[in-house]
Amino acid sequence: MRSLTVLYDSTCGFCSSCRNWLSEQPQLVTLEFLAANSAEANRRYPTLAKAEPEELVVVSDEGGVYRGSHAWIICLWALADYREWSFRLSRPALLPLARNAYAWVSQNRKGLSRLLRLAPDEEVMAALSSRRTVCQAGVCAVPKKATR
Repeated sequence: MRSLTVLYDSTCGFCSSCRNWLSEQPQLVTLEFLAANSAEANRRYPTLAKAEPEELVVVSDEGGVYRGSHAWIICLWALADYREWSFRLSRPALLPLARNAYAWVSQNRKGLSRLLRLAPDEEVMAALSSRRTVCQAGVCAVPKKATR
């Protein structure tokens, strides 16, 4: 496995902050981030992309699909400094704890975003709120106005 595509909720400040944190960490496996509600996500993963993402989804370059707490653990596995934690959290004794912790955070992520004043991904939000967006190579943007 050489890369993982992380489908995240770009409208959620907590999710966007996690995306930023993950992207700043040294990676053993390349992490690509794709807004789950983007046209590119819908094009590449029509059965996984949703208008309003309810869970974290990670897709490997080998076709494996990880959801929820397993998706978070595979993200940790991809990071140089957190691979050992991924092994610990995936053990039978700790997996239920990881699953419960992930479920609580997932269910309360919008409230946590407000409490911690975490902003959603600004570029993605601007593109999604525009009527005219262009999505290429996983990046959505509002096209610049043509000058005459």
